[in-house]
Amino acid sequence: MTTPEQLYAAVVIGLLLAAIGISIPVLKGIYRDGLERQSERRSNDVEAETAISEPTVSDDATADRRRLPCQQCGMENDSAFTYCRNCLTPL
Repeated sequence: MTTPEQLYAAVVIGLLLAAIGISIPVLKGIYRDGLERQSERRSNDVEAETAISEPTVSDDATADRRRLPCQQCGMENDSAFTYCRNCLTPL
């Protein structure tokens, strides 16, 4: 005859095995999704690097904006910025 402690242990072990069995496919899906997002991010980075081209006529209008150098790091920032885009120091 089994004792209540043995029955309890068997039930707990069974529930743990069921939880592990259910969680493994979910974790595999999360891992696959992460790999897909990472590969998409890498392909978007490559596309962004190849999309950089010579300035066009429309880019000349934005080139007329005043650029402010940061007092702390020297990074040039657009006049619309209130903080440096490199070191976040107020301009």
